Amino acid sequence: MLMMVLEIKQDRPSDMLRQRVITAIVMLAVLYAGTAWLSPMWFAGFLSMIMLPVLLEWAELMGLERKRDKILWMLLFSMVLLPLTIVLALPGGVPSIPGVAAVSGLAVLFWFVVFWIIRDYPNGQEHWQARWKIGVMGVACLVPTWLGLFYLKVLAPSGMLVFILIGLVSIVDIGAYFSGRAWGRKKLALALSPKKSWAGFWGGLASCALLSSGILWWVHTNYQPIEPDLWILLLLAAMLMAVFSVIGDLFESMLKRHRGIKDSGRLLPGHGGFLDRIDSLMAATPVYVLALVVLSHGLEVI
Repeated sequence: MLMMVLEIKQDRPSDMLRQRVITAIVMLAVLYAGTAWLSPMWFAGFLSMIMLPVLLEWAELMGLERKRDKILWMLLFSMVLLPLTIVLALPGGVPSIPGVAAVSGLAVLFWFVVFWIIRDYPNGQEHWQARWKIGVMGVACLVPTWLGLFYLKVLAPSGMLVFILIGLVSIVDIGAYFSGRAWGRKKLALALSPKKSWAGFWGGLASCALLSSGILWWVHTNYQPIEPDLWILLLLAAMLMAVFSVIGDLFESMLKRHRGIKDSGRLLPGHGGFLDRIDSLMAATPVYVLALVVLSHGLEVI
């Protein structure tokens, strides 16, 4: 009986919330230190260290069980990422704008395809469930994310652009959580994520619009005036990024359902795995980076 009481206490919502908060604080501290304090080259190493558990978790989504297969998957991913990074960074060590734009543009097209895949779920699984296809999708998700974050750090060594991206993605999730709890009756994608609702979706977009407007006002008043047309374009880009962040979340949920697992991993107590924390970021990053590249002629604050 005593053991049953202890188990119930361990599973109380307050304990789970406390665990999530503690883990989130640690993650934020590590993220801030790695992003704000490191040089761009060291930041690239920092991203690569984060990528290691992410790749292992993606190997689980692929259904790879043997250590040899997981190592082979990680080597194949490195064979794509490293040459691409070196080529785009020649000759000055800074990723070329056309190269980053091309990679980000292709990634955006990929996420449009993902939208149609999740929209059709659970139908159409035979078109993408092969291990090698899930592996290709992993490359399409993770390579543009790594490259995009590195490019943002090179543009703003202070890490400001990275923090803005993460802040916008996070506020979508926070806004969706609270609005979904308050008004979420009509489900957004019941087959993929029963807890997500249309109220949460619109609440996330509204939260992103408010934060984006605040950031643009801060830039407008402290750095340089932003013309109304550019303001509108940047706000629309933020809204598109918010929509893609939801697609990224649902995409990972689809892959987890396909494998019959709840979380991508257990390395982050109260949060699951690393993929569970960056699923939205994977889809939002190429939109954010592409918008900066296309609209940077009118925005020179970095």
